[in-house]
This record gives sequence, C-alpha cells and structure tokens, in this order.
Amino acid sequence: MASCLAVIAIICVLITAVATIVAFSTPNWIKMVTDGSLCNCKSCDCGLWLFCTSGSLSNSGDLGNCEWFFAKDYFIERSLPDWFKAVQGLMSCAIASSLLALLVGLFSLCCKCKSCNPYHAAGAFINLTFLLIAVSVCVFGAKAFMNHGAVVLSSDSLPVKCIYGWSFWVAVGAATMALITSTLFFCVGRQKDPYK
Repeated sequence: MASCLAVIAIICVLITAVATIVAFSTPNWIKMVTDGSLCNCKSCDCGLWLFCTSGSLSNSGDLGNCEWFFAKDYFIERSLPDWFKAVQGLMSCAIASSLLALLVGLFSLCCKCKSCNPYHAAGAFINLTFLLIAVSVCVFGAKAFMNHGAVVLSSDSLPVKCIYGWSFWVAVGAATMALITSTLFFCVGRQKDPYK
C-alpha cells in the first residue's frame, strides 16, 4: 500500500493536469476591450485556440459566437505573433507532460519496483510541466502587457485595452500546483520504503 504522502501527490498531479487542460482549452486568456489586433477581434474573449464575441462563452455558454483560429483556412492562426504560437506549443507540451506524470504516478500506486523509483520519474515530468507552464505564463503576460497594454483589473479612470482573463490565472495556479506536486513526488521518492 502506498503512503499517504504518495496518495496526496497523485491527487495533486490530477488537479494540476485538470487545471492545465482547462487553461489550455478555454477562450479566456485575455479580454480584448478595445484593441483587436491580437485575435483579430474587438470586444471579445481570446484564448489560445479560439475567441468568442458578443457576450463571450463564459456568459452565454454557447459556442455559436466563437471562432476557432484554424477556421477560414487558418486566417487567424497565420496572423498571430510568434510569441503567441510559442505559448500555444508550450501549453500543448505541458498537457502531455502532466498526463505522463499522472500515468507514472498511478502506475507507482499499483506496482512495487525494487530497482527503480517511479516517484522520481513522476516528479521529473511534473517539474517539466511546471517549467513549461511558467514560461508560457511569463511570455504571455509580458508580451500582452508590452504589446497590448493588458492589465490585471479594469479601472474606470484609465482607458483599458485588454484585461487578463480567468484562464490565464488558472494557468498561473496550475504552475504553482505543479511546483508543489513535484516537491511532494521528490519527497516520496526519497523515503526508504514509500509503501509504509
């Protein structure tokens, strides 16, 4: 039977994987208030793969007002800046590494291996997830601020072009959770017998 710390680490890696998938797939990384140069839309919610106008997906729950970046012969995807495409790729890799960490972690619950330590492997994959998400969030946050004047909160006294959306903050939380989870896995891996 695995230790309590190992089970907690598995639950944390599951939360990290779910948060990463949610941040990756939802269209709320940035809310374009007036400037529409990033996603080729004005007054819309922009994600990594689609944008939603007129009420946004979070208000209506309807994908009918959303448009994929790959629609119209990849018109929007081709017009995106290189840093945005890098964030898309890094978050794609983060999903893969978080799911690998989850699989290795679940494997470690049912298999006792004397010559190997699956907790170190799971810790390495979730640590890689942390690095990928942290770089994604830093690049997206910095470039959205520098190029488009994105802010954390809107203000009535200052004109605001863009506001960071909740998907961006879910990615920040996923990075934090991945760092905590990698620490837990490395602690479990250092135990003499993690099955006690």
